[in-house]
Amino acid sequence: MATVPRLGIIMLDTNFARPIGDAGNPDSWPFPVLIERVPQAFARDVVTGKFNDLTAFKQTAQHIKDRGALAIISTCGFLARYALSNWAISDIAVIPSTLFRFQALQARLSAQRRVAILTIDASSIDVAIRENCGIAENTIIASPARTSHFCSAILDESEALDVARAEAEWVEAARATQRAHPEIGLWLFECANMPPYRDAVERATGVPVYDILHLGTELFRDATRSSPDAAHSEPARA
Repeated sequence: MATVPRLGIIMLDTNFARPIGDAGNPDSWPFPVLIERVPQAFARDVVTGKFNDLTAFKQTAQHIKDRGALAIISTCGFLARYALSNWAISDIAVIPSTLFRFQALQARLSAQRRVAILTIDASSIDVAIRENCGIAENTIIASPARTSHFCSAILDESEALDVARAEAEWVEAARATQRAHPEIGLWLFECANMPPYRDAVERATGVPVYDILHLGTELFRDATRSSPDAAHSEPARA
């Protein structure tokens, strides 16, 4: 019997609620996923760069691959701090962050439109990330206030996630950014916990969103088209 094709997901060491749409929730995906946690990789430490154990992430990615994943993403866009070449695993694609898609997404837009990055922490988009992803200094990057409910729930786990409150914060952040930059033609969500708010941001701004669910789906579809074994398996929910 052929192995059921799966998307691999590297997950940080977190315990907050993951609503439908969050990349770490298996029910967010229309196909099976393999999720593995990286011990001690706490959200705030990874975002700020305090936790910088690339070996731990690569070992987790390799183990996911050995379990049969056809492609791998992660639940934290700040893994773009490590160049894409560091993630290379034979035979499968490993793209741990939507930020690696920044230049390709900008190329899809007209010269008058710009990609804007919405992230959980704009101040942590550092030089390494900019260089690895081709993000220029004048790129539009925005995030909620550090004291926001979303940041408290995700980065500090100091309060339970309230999806409605978080949605309102992301809508306001997007609207404020759009008012300052009406040339925005696409939102790039850095954080894999943000897709639950995609629809609300698109409705509020009239601008489409690209997020980790898009990236994971693209990689999975590319992998299933190119894998002889996967071609004989029907995708199903995990």
